[in-house]
Amino acid sequence: MELIFNEQDLVDSVCVYTSVREKARPEQVEADLEFNPDFGFAATALVYGRQVRLNEQDVIDAVSIYLRDYHQFHPDRLLVNLSFSEAEGFSASIQVRNNY
Repeated sequence: MELIFNEQDLVDSVCVYTSVREKARPEQVEADLEFNPDFGFAATALVYGRQVRLNEQDVIDAVSIYLRDYHQFHPDRLLVNLSFSEAEGFSASIQVRNNY
């Protein structure tokens, strides 16, 4: 099975992930996604008045945590592929592997 996340889904994932790490509610977190061709994906989250930097692996983990916490997926069965284009913005393709 394949899931597709749009930019808002990714922002929501970063907010949930940051809220878990910083012991806040997701609605208390603001997040911005970033892409640099030389360095890859990243995000900046604002919580409790301070910035939290997330690297590419953190963003991938954020998608997995979001799917685990809100949709009961097993994070170890997810393969997350982030992408960015000027026309489409940020997105992610998530492959759900069945280990039966």
